Amino acid sequence: MKFLSSLILSFTLIGLWSCSDSGNPVDSGNNTSDPVLDDCGVTDGDNSSCVNYSTEIKPLFDSKCTGCHGASGGLNLGSYSTLMSGGSSGVVVISENGSGSYLIKKLRGAETISGVRMPKSGGYLDESDIQLIETWIDEGALNN
Repeated sequence: MKFLSSLILSFTLIGLWSCSDSGNPVDSGNNTSDPVLDDCGVTDGDNSSCVNYSTEIKPLFDSKCTGCHGASGGLNLGSYSTLMSGGSSGVVVISENGSGSYLIKKLRGAETISGVRMPKSGGYLDESDIQLIETWIDEGALNN
Protein backbone atom coordinates (compact mmCIF):
# COMPACT_ATOMS: atom_id res chain seq x y z
CA MET A 1 0.00 0.00 0.00
CA LYS A 2 2.89 2.35 0.82
CA PHE A 3 4.37 1.71 -2.64
CA LEU A 4 1.03 2.44 -4.36
CA SER A 5 0.64 5.70 -2.41
CA SER A 6 4.16 6.77 -3.39
CA LEU A 7 3.51 5.91 -7.02
CA ILE A 8 0.26 7.90 -7.10
CA LEU A 9 1.93 10.86 -5.40
CA SER A 10 4.83 10.74 -7.89
CA PHE A 11 2.52 10.74 -10.92
CA THR A 12 0.47 13.55 -9.43
CA LEU A 13 3.57 15.68 -8.85
CA ILE A 14 4.91 14.94 -12.33
CA GLY A 15 1.53 15.89 -13.79
CA LEU A 16 1.39 19.12 -11.84
CA TRP A 17 4.96 20.01 -12.65
CA SER A 18 4.56 19.42 -16.39
CA CYS A 19 1.37 21.52 -16.50
CA SER A 20 2.54 24.36 -14.32
CA ASP A 21 3.15 26.59 -17.33
CA SER A 22 0.03 25.51 -19.17
CA GLY A 23 -1.46 28.50 -20.98
CA ASN A 24 1.55 30.61 -20.10
CA PRO A 25 4.41 29.43 -22.30
CA VAL A 26 7.93 30.50 -21.56
CA ASP A 27 8.81 33.46 -23.74
CA SER A 28 11.55 32.35 -26.07
CA GLY A 29 11.44 35.59 -28.00
CA ASN A 30 9.43 33.93 -30.75
CA ASN A 31 6.12 33.83 -28.92
CA THR A 32 3.62 35.43 -31.28
CA SER A 33 0.52 34.29 -29.43
CA ASP A 34 0.66 37.12 -26.89
CA PRO A 35 -0.56 40.49 -28.20
CA VAL A 36 1.96 43.29 -28.31
CA LEU A 37 0.90 46.81 -27.45
CA ASP A 38 2.13 49.67 -29.57
CA ASP A 39 3.35 52.85 -27.90
CA CYS A 40 -0.21 54.19 -28.09
CA GLY A 41 -1.79 51.06 -26.57
CA VAL A 42 -3.09 49.55 -29.81
CA THR A 43 -2.86 45.78 -29.85
CA ASP A 44 -1.86 44.76 -33.34
CA GLY A 45 1.19 42.68 -32.60
CA ASP A 46 3.83 44.62 -34.49
CA ASN A 47 5.16 46.80 -31.65
CA SER A 48 5.22 49.82 -33.94
CA SER A 49 5.21 53.39 -32.81
CA CYS A 50 2.03 55.38 -33.16
CA VAL A 51 1.33 58.03 -35.73
CA ASN A 52 2.22 61.37 -34.17
CA TYR A 53 -0.31 64.21 -34.43
CA SER A 54 2.13 67.11 -34.05
CA THR A 55 4.83 65.87 -36.44
CA GLU A 56 2.81 63.88 -39.00
CA ILE A 57 -0.88 64.86 -39.01
CA LYS A 58 -0.88 68.59 -38.25
CA PRO A 59 1.68 69.34 -41.00
CA LEU A 60 -0.63 67.64 -43.54
CA PHE A 61 -3.54 69.76 -42.37
CA ASP A 62 -1.39 72.89 -42.42
CA SER A 63 -0.24 72.27 -45.99
CA LYS A 64 -3.59 71.29 -47.52
CA CYS A 65 -6.48 72.21 -45.23
CA THR A 66 -6.03 75.13 -42.85
CA GLY A 67 -6.12 77.69 -45.67
CA CYS A 68 -9.89 77.23 -45.61
CA HIS A 69 -10.33 75.36 -42.35
CA GLY A 70 -8.06 77.41 -40.10
CA ALA A 71 -10.36 80.00 -38.65
CA SER A 72 -13.39 79.63 -40.89
CA GLY A 73 -15.15 77.17 -43.15
CA GLY A 74 -17.26 75.55 -40.45
CA LEU A 75 -14.35 73.39 -39.26
CA ASN A 76 -11.11 74.56 -37.72
CA LEU A 77 -8.16 72.21 -38.29
CA GLY A 78 -5.68 74.70 -36.83
CA SER A 79 -5.25 72.83 -33.56
CA TYR A 80 -5.93 69.46 -32.00
CA SER A 81 -8.67 70.80 -29.74
CA THR A 82 -10.57 72.56 -32.53
CA LEU A 83 -10.28 69.48 -34.78
CA MET A 84 -11.70 67.26 -32.06
CA SER A 85 -14.49 69.76 -31.38
CA GLY A 86 -15.77 69.24 -34.91
CA GLY A 87 -17.52 71.74 -37.09
CA SER A 88 -20.87 72.72 -38.52
CA SER A 89 -21.40 69.11 -39.66
CA GLY A 90 -20.72 67.81 -36.16
CA VAL A 91 -17.91 65.59 -34.95
CA VAL A 92 -15.47 64.75 -37.75
CA VAL A 93 -13.17 62.31 -35.91
CA ILE A 94 -14.48 59.16 -34.26
CA SER A 95 -11.59 57.93 -32.14
CA GLU A 96 -10.58 54.35 -33.06
CA ASN A 97 -12.87 54.40 -36.13
CA GLY A 98 -10.98 56.00 -38.99
CA SER A 99 -13.09 54.58 -41.81
CA GLY A 100 -16.26 55.74 -40.05
CA SER A 101 -14.96 59.25 -39.40
CA TYR A 102 -16.48 62.08 -41.43
CA LEU A 103 -13.02 63.55 -42.00
CA ILE A 104 -11.75 60.44 -43.81
CA LYS A 105 -14.95 60.17 -45.83
CA LYS A 106 -14.59 63.78 -46.99
CA LEU A 107 -10.91 63.32 -47.84
CA ARG A 108 -11.76 60.29 -49.98
CA GLY A 109 -14.88 61.84 -51.51
CA ALA A 110 -17.17 59.08 -50.29
CA GLU A 111 -20.44 58.95 -52.20
CA THR A 112 -22.41 58.74 -48.95
CA ILE A 113 -21.24 62.21 -47.89
CA SER A 114 -22.91 65.26 -49.34
CA GLY A 115 -20.77 67.96 -50.80
CA VAL A 116 -17.47 67.73 -52.56
CA ARG A 117 -14.24 65.93 -51.86
CA MET A 118 -11.82 67.90 -49.73
CA PRO A 119 -9.86 70.00 -50.25
CA LYS A 120 -12.52 71.75 -52.29
CA SER A 121 -9.99 73.50 -54.51
CA GLY A 122 -8.38 70.22 -55.53
CA GLY A 123 -4.83 69.21 -54.77
CA TYR A 124 -6.18 66.22 -52.86
CA LEU A 125 -4.10 64.40 -50.33
CA ASP A 126 -2.39 61.25 -51.59
CA GLU A 127 -4.02 58.00 -50.52
CA SER A 128 -0.94 57.29 -48.39
CA ASP A 129 -1.52 60.57 -46.51
CA ILE A 130 -5.21 59.78 -46.03
CA GLN A 131 -4.25 56.31 -44.80
CA LEU A 132 -1.83 57.90 -42.32
CA ILE A 133 -4.63 60.10 -40.93
CA GLU A 134 -6.95 57.09 -40.80
CA THR A 135 -4.32 55.07 -38.91
CA TRP A 136 -3.87 57.94 -36.45
CA ILE A 137 -7.62 57.95 -35.83
CA ASP A 138 -7.68 54.13 -35.51
CA GLU A 139 -4.92 54.40 -32.90
CA GLY A 140 -7.12 56.64 -30.78
CA ALA A 141 -6.55 60.07 -32.38
CA LEU A 142 -4.06 60.98 -29.68
CA ASN A 143 -2.76 64.48 -29.05
CA ASN A 144 0.86 63.35 -29.26
